[in-house]
Amino acid sequence: MNKILYFPSISIPKSQWLMGSLFYWDKVGSIVPLEFLNKPNLLGEHTRKLVEAELIEQVVPEQHLWNVPNFEDAFLEFIDNNPVFCSISKLGRLGLIGQDGVIRTTTEIHMGKLRSLGHQLEQRGLATKGRGSWYTVESYTASNFMTYLATVLGTLTEYRPLTDSYNELSYFLPNVRKKNTRDLLKEQLRARIIEKVLPVPSSVEDPYDIYRFKEKHYDKLTRFRRYVEEFILNLELLPENQIDERIQLFSENSGYEIRDISDTMKTFKWRMISYATFCSIASPALSLVKGISEDSNLDTVNATVGLLFMAS
Repeated sequence: MNKILYFPSISIPKSQWLMGSLFYWDKVGSIVPLEFLNKPNLLGEHTRKLVEAELIEQVVPEQHLWNVPNFEDAFLEFIDNNPVFCSISKLGRLGLIGQDGVIRTTTEIHMGKLRSLGHQLEQRGLATKGRGSWYTVESYTASNFMTYLATVLGTLTEYRPLTDSYNELSYFLPNVRKKNTRDLLKEQLRARIIEKVLPVPSSVEDPYDIYRFKEKHYDKLTRFRRYVEEFILNLELLPENQIDERIQLFSENSGYEIRDISDTMKTFKWRMISYATFCSIASPALSLVKGISEDSNLDTVNATVGLLFMAS
């Protein structure tokens, strides 16, 4: 699985995280409502240029979730059986969510064809209706939903759900059972390693230059990723007290690989080449759904929600 699905927002922030992701992974996806396909101006300018340059693939929930008939009901069941949401719901029904409320943080979510889910959240006091398909959703609810959505879409499309924001998953990480932490550990190790060995331009004015670079040097980038991934597999087997030292040795012994990538980038006249900031965090539901058959999409949803129950 050499492609990642960014969440929680539609537009991917312009950052070193994005720059590193574009060079490290074959494909980077973004969750985009169907409406945006015909109205690309709704995307942020930066994200739109990346889409036009074929650096970002748009993953449209409406094109995939029809395979999961109980997608909405499963999430609502999770909401209704979780005491945390019951407490938030009471505040919402009293009008105490929003700028002047007890809970002030909210998130704008485009529900697309999932308007019935938006309506159900509104009925529970967890969201308010905005223009069109937009809903203002209480932030804890929004983070749970976007993690759930990204994980299910990742399972259906074979994308690896990743976020650059610890805050989006901070609700889950401390409580995820040990047997479900392997993928989280792998992402954390990958982030620490890439920050030491993957050189990237600080900025690239024309996104098409990145596309041309990846096309021309695809084999070199693939070899580099395999080089890193093989080290990560070996690293997972080591005691925790040896990991820091091994990562440091790996970065010190990777001088040739680093120079090779860096010198190749310089042929594109890119300047100020630095190391990628790669604070990636995998969706904590990823390891749970990985082994589930794609033919059993109902089970996929139930298993994902099961993890959210377990982590709350």
